[in-house]
Formats: sequence, C-alpha cells, structure tokens
Amino acid sequence: MLPPPGFAIPPWAQLAAQWAVVPPPSTPHTTLGPCTLTMGHDDQEPDDLRPELETAVAGHDFGWDNESPPRAVSVAQFRASWRPVSNGEFLAYSRAAEGSVPLPPSWVLEGDEVCVRTLYGPVPMEVAQTWPVLTAYDDLAAYAASKGGRIPTEPELRLFLDTYQVGYEEGANAGFRNWHPLP
Repeated sequence: MLPPPGFAIPPWAQLAAQWAVVPPPSTPHTTLGPCTLTMGHDDQEPDDLRPELETAVAGHDFGWDNESPPRAVSVAQFRASWRPVSNGEFLAYSRAAEGSVPLPPSWVLEGDEVCVRTLYGPVPMEVAQTWPVLTAYDDLAAYAASKGGRIPTEPELRLFLDTYQVGYEEGANAGFRNWHPLP
C-alpha cells in the first residue's frame, strides 16, 4: 500500500503521547435495555428510480434490501464495554494463548516486533496499542468468551450506537473523513 500523494506520515510518537494521557472510562461498561427497538426503514426499491430523487435526495431513506421493511425488535438487558477491544488487549490475549490464537491479518511482524498495518506502513504496537483491533470474527468471539462476554447482536449494537454519541457528527474520529488518527 502506498499513502495518498501529498499526505505526510502522521507524527506517531507525538500522537501516541497524547493518546496515553486520555483517561479511561470511569466504568468499564454500560447497561442497556430492555427495550423495543425499530430496525430498518421503509425504502421501496422502485422509489429509488423516481426522477425527482436524482437531484433531491433530502428526506429520502436509501437502504439495502435486507433493511426493509421497518420492524420492532425486542432487546433484553445487556452490558456493553464502552470501547472496542484494543490492539494491546488482544496482543496480551494472544501472548497468553501461547500461539493458539493467530495474529490478526491487520498486524505484521517486523523482526521480533509486532506492528499494525496502516496506509502509511507498519506502525509499532506501542503507538497502536490503544487502537481498535481488526481481526476475524471467530477470534474476537473467543476473546470475548475468555473475558466472560460475547459479541453484541446487531440490535444491541444499534441500541448502543443510538444511545451514546459515538458518530463522527458528535466528534468521534471514525470513518473516512480523516486519513489518519487525530486526538
């Protein structure tokens, strides 16, 4: 992978120093539910072909086939961690498993050092240890089970994301709006 032309490599050491002073959540998790959640929306495929929607998309929901029609989903009470599993947490789990847990495909060994693959090349784990780990579902499920938990269901995750301000609009540094992590 090559970084986009004109973009400088982020100052990893300075960013890592800033991230290191961000305090962890005061509690490790939150409890949500029980509730009834509306999943999906009313997006009829023929409506997507209406000529007036070619230029006026405001107010029209677009969605995938499996997102229609809207439906009520019961969500039982559950606990969720405030943040995703970090590279550092997964590395500790992997090392404790003594080789029975494969390295995530998002990691690479540089000599004896574990690094995280990025658009800018491998980043040392001491910089990327607080980043969310990117790995296979089965490995994350095994990690969660080792901690006495599980991966949330889609309705549970939707409830969490709808309840707390975690989107870009609310200040989260996520998605494709930033080419590199910002504090």
